[in-house]
Amino acid sequence: MPILKLDSLEVHYETTGSGPLLILHHGFGSWGSDWNRGGWLESLEPHATVMIFDAIGHGLSTRSHDPHDHTVEKRAAIVNALADEYGAKKYSYVGFSMGGRTGLELAASTPERLNLLAVGGMHLLPPSANSQRFIRHMRVLRSGRAKSVEKPDGARPGNDPLALAASHEALLWWQGAGDRLGGHTAPTMLFCGEEDAHFPHAKSSAEQRGFEFLGLPDTDHDSTFFSSKLAVDSVTDFVVRHIG
Repeated sequence: MPILKLDSLEVHYETTGSGPLLILHHGFGSWGSDWNRGGWLESLEPHATVMIFDAIGHGLSTRSHDPHDHTVEKRAAIVNALADEYGAKKYSYVGFSMGGRTGLELAASTPERLNLLAVGGMHLLPPSANSQRFIRHMRVLRSGRAKSVEKPDGARPGNDPLALAASHEALLWWQGAGDRLGGHTAPTMLFCGEEDAHFPHAKSSAEQRGFEFLGLPDTDHDSTFFSSKLAVDSVTDFVVRHIG
């Protein structure tokens, strides 16, 4: 797996398929390889060069305990650096949950880089409305009571709880993207499970900005990513229509 070095950070990534570049950013607690689950890569690879990577604090990438390495803005800068590493001035992007927030930051801060944007399980608003939930989770992660948010699996170790706590702390600094999208013109789709707590805000965000929106019946946050064929098929159709 190739490694991008950015300042003191190392980001593990890989590319498959052929055609225009499509970068996929996973959610909190997951790995880049989790895009294999649910059929995402199998569906998207025939239409693009698909890049997956382990976000900072996750997987094989640097497991920093410094919240400044985990900001949404830093995650967006890493995505742009990965595109630069590949040699692409513009690219398409699909992000889920934490990766969705990163995509919205890209749309706000560097909209000229995006050919298309698809955001799953997320919305335009800042996380501060749910700050107490994040703070409680940070306390558990830093208490030593949580070895990982996932079980180790063979050669794949569990994630580092202190790195994940740093990710939560940094997330609370993000101010959202709702009033910062004046320069964003790329085709955009939001998709969210109807049983996901983020669904009302995701739907209203799409309506507010005139984005395409897909609600997934009988689907919660995790199953949107890991087991929704409707999500995979619909996002693939969106990519095919707009990737160029």
